[in-house]
Amino acid sequence: MSAEKFDVQAFEKKYVARLQDRSLDWNVLKFQEEIDPKYKRAQMRYIGRGATANNDSNVIAAEHFTLSTMVLPAGCVGPLHLHDDVEEVFFILKGSVKALIQEVGKDEVHEIRLNERDCISSPPGVYRGIHNDGDEEALMLVMLGAVKPNLPTYPKGSALEELRIQRAKEREAIINGK
Repeated sequence: MSAEKFDVQAFEKKYVARLQDRSLDWNVLKFQEEIDPKYKRAQMRYIGRGATANNDSNVIAAEHFTLSTMVLPAGCVGPLHLHDDVEEVFFILKGSVKALIQEVGKDEVHEIRLNERDCISSPPGVYRGIHNDGDEEALMLVMLGAVKPNLPTYPKGSALEELRIQRAKEREAIINGK
């Protein structure tokens, strides 16, 4: 009985994502920026599609979670949103930001300062966001704890929540290849 030889080139092709092969995607969240320019930010995907469902053949296929980097320009905001099915982690690589946390059904938004190499994990069912209140762009890792997380929701009555409702059907069509 002979064992197959390990093919490191095939392994590398399947499981290694290099910065030189990626580009910042300023369009993936452009629908938010169109509602308010302060929501401008870019994503660079490494493992899985995340909650956006954008078809990106250049990523490592997700098996249990997604991982991307996010560029948040000075003054910009990742708006409050809620994942009902998954925890989300923000790990600050560069810069200083305020994490925004809000309980469902409550008005108060709590702010938690995060500096380089600080990390926050938001459990499912809690509104979370991020605000770069500094003068320089921030760079962070974003990880979602599922291969295909549900599309996040936004606070009821917000312009982003109204748009999310419209886009939910489009997302399902993308995921299902229609």
